[in-house]
Amino acid sequence: MNVGEWIIKRARRNPDGPFLKEEEGVDRAFTNRQFNERVNRMAHALVDMGVVKGDRVATLLLNSSEFLEIFFACGKIGAIIVPVNFRLAVPELSYILEDANPKMVFYSSDFYEKVESLKSINRKVPEWIKHGGEEILDDRNVADVVDDASIDEPPGQDEVIEYDPLLIMYTSGTTGDPKGAVLSHRAITFDSIHNLINYGLNSTFKSLVSTPLFHIGSLAASTTPVIYAGGSLVLKRFFNASEVIKLITAEKINYMFTVPVVYQMMTEAAEWEGADFSHVHYFFSGGAPMPVPLIKKYQEEKGVSFAQGYGMTEACQITAVPLSDSIAKAGSVGKEDFHTELRIVDESDADVPPGDTGEVIIRGPNLFSGYWKKPEETKAAFTGDWFRTGDMGYRDEDGYIFLVGRKVEMIISSGMNIYPAEVERAIQAQPEVAEAAAVGIPDSRRGEVVSAYVRLEKGKEISEEELIKRLTGMIASFKIPKKFFFVYDFPRNQGGKILKRELREQYRRKSEEK
Repeated sequence: MNVGEWIIKRARRNPDGPFLKEEEGVDRAFTNRQFNERVNRMAHALVDMGVVKGDRVATLLLNSSEFLEIFFACGKIGAIIVPVNFRLAVPELSYILEDANPKMVFYSSDFYEKVESLKSINRKVPEWIKHGGEEILDDRNVADVVDDASIDEPPGQDEVIEYDPLLIMYTSGTTGDPKGAVLSHRAITFDSIHNLINYGLNSTFKSLVSTPLFHIGSLAASTTPVIYAGGSLVLKRFFNASEVIKLITAEKINYMFTVPVVYQMMTEAAEWEGADFSHVHYFFSGGAPMPVPLIKKYQEEKGVSFAQGYGMTEACQITAVPLSDSIAKAGSVGKEDFHTELRIVDESDADVPPGDTGEVIIRGPNLFSGYWKKPEETKAAFTGDWFRTGDMGYRDEDGYIFLVGRKVEMIISSGMNIYPAEVERAIQAQPEVAEAAAVGIPDSRRGEVVSAYVRLEKGKEISEEELIKRLTGMIASFKIPKKFFFVYDFPRNQGGKILKRELREQYRRKSEEK
């Protein structure tokens, strides 16, 4: 079965069941049958515009029904969707479009200025199709493209198999130019299966999709598993935490994926105290570790548990923590998914014993097929059929996996290896601390030493001296930060993860100014 067939199955099994509700501008809602018809229109429109199996279709779209219509239409006809991060600068966007070489780009009219710049740089894209903004630019509107298309099933679906590529998701490019991870229908299907196995998703789930769908966490955590399970979606963009709480309560949302900083902001909103979350099955956190005090606050004040795990663009979900262990095993990313094999190895690729740190390597049907047009980078990422994640971690005696940092982020001080996550967990265990990031900074005697950037809980105070005092005995003395920097917030990527390279760059610039 290809992913496009999911929508056919839903329409046949439960035609009048809810599929999607969109709350942007004019509210829209579609049943399973109606959504399948919209997907078919989109599929026929793509074929009429010359899209064939293997062609790329890029999106520069805000969350919308049209995004998902394109996604599943590509699934039905064998095209490859390329969701592009609209927060990128024009040169970055241009690189991705040049690399993916799409047949067309669908874009939200909000980004017309970027599109105008991209058109002047990249003249290889045959067609640009806008969503909204009738008066802006001369490109055809998506409604004009699909409205007269057939609602019948498009031909050729039998030719699209599970091993065919479905999407190219570009990585953040933290170590160079962005790389396009090619994910097959099979990979997306097994990611959904893992979510069902781990957390019991079913047709009662109503997911709030508020994080951008160009990100693998949003697409493969809040969206595709819920669709596979027969649940429904509510699409909404948010500008503050108060809106999130209001919609959760008004729509009886029972599932949501977002990043820890949003969950933190919700607890600080005026609506938090009176909010009724009794209908929530659980919330899912990703992109960065969830602080234990925040997990406890949700459990104790709202009765809400958190699903947590470990995933990446190249593999979607890899591990999961059972809801019952979200506090008992706080700091762990859980155990590997049912169909995923995971090993922790040393420099010679030998498995390390429990408690010892090594690199996490994985294999399984949820794994990507390779990097788009980058055979050398693909080859370097694998040892045989094992993918080298670049993440360092260990298993405890119960088999739970703890990540301690990226291989490239490891701090080496006087020859001693220090993993940032160990330091961060100790700092974040302090009740005054909301979030912490440990990074290495240059030191003339030791090579580098640990520094820590700390964001405090609202209204709380703690001194550097007191933090050092509390950390003494919790972690080895050489791991205790030599410098603390108190910040109001952190630089983050689109997934909410703290950008440590920017923290190091900030420190470098300030040092040079002195």
